[in-house]
Amino acid sequence: MAICRLAVIVWARLSLGRNIGFVPAQREIVTSGAYRYVRHPIYTGLFLGSLGVAVRAYSPRNVLILGLGILWLLIKSIVEENFRRADPQYAAYLQKVRARWIPFVV
Repeated sequence: MAICRLAVIVWARLSLGRNIGFVPAQREIVTSGAYRYVRHPIYTGLFLGSLGVAVRAYSPRNVLILGLGILWLLIKSIVEENFRRADPQYAAYLQKVRARWIPFVV
């Protein structure tokens, strides 16, 4: 699971090139690479990693902490999309790439 997580994150970051940022901003829209399938592939990798940790080191405390981390990423992705939705190009991208994190699921 760790290799899968790392592969997804590296592919997503390479797809972004120089268009990476830590806060929502109107940056160039990337529609190639991993961003062709999901809108937040870096979060997809982090989500997969969290699932791997939850399975490998199961405890109620770990599940709670990881669940809160996943909830934080979900809220952050929704806030970022709401911020960028005003841009017509990004709105078209939202219609083209329907999955937020996992293709055909979420």
